[in-house]
Amino acid sequence: MNFSEIKRLLDLCCYEDELYSMGYDLIAGMDEVGRGSLAGPLVAAAVILDRKSLMIEGIDDSKKLTPLKRNQLYKKIVSSCICWSIAKISPAEIDRQNITRANIKVFDIAARGLKIRPDIIISDFININSKKLASASSTGFIPISKGDQRSVSIAAASIVAKVTRDRIMEKMALTFPEYGFDKNKGYGTKKHMMSIKKYGPTRIHRMTFRGVLEH
Repeated sequence: MNFSEIKRLLDLCCYEDELYSMGYDLIAGMDEVGRGSLAGPLVAAAVILDRKSLMIEGIDDSKKLTPLKRNQLYKKIVSSCICWSIAKISPAEIDRQNITRANIKVFDIAARGLKIRPDIIISDFININSKKLASASSTGFIPISKGDQRSVSIAAASIVAKVTRDRIMEKMALTFPEYGFDKNKGYGTKKHMMSIKKYGPTRIHRMTFRGVLEH
């Protein structure tokens, strides 16, 4: 690991280091993927990294990584962390609840799914009522603006959530090959929008979302 990578990782661990110094030993990072997608589930991950193994070479915001690098880091994260969990909200439930309520619920499920109760939860910023997560966290919930770029725990959660959701959408591409879900992952690309217009929405589309609702 070269000097610049060590420095980058030390910067990425700043939030965790500060929380450790305040007495929080078990820090759960959380992030979601698929909020703006037109199809497929909303997926959230919660990850408690081992304090002794925070410096995971190459870890970063999942959006900045190639699919190959994300998959490599996914294996490192789930094999070295203290515990992790995944939560999913279906397109039909997103339509029933709206995306904001679905986001709160998927975070709550992910937090409850951890086998070990965290001392505190930190996440990428979302306008969420921290009391919703009170049962999962004995101390509290801290949303951090651009958290997946500023916290190693949130970056780890973003990678686990992204890889999990991408795999789901790649499987959906086998069932619905006309929509290119293996490439667009359900987001509103030009080709995807043309497919919706030509073939109509599928059962995994979010019927209340603009771009799908019209068809």
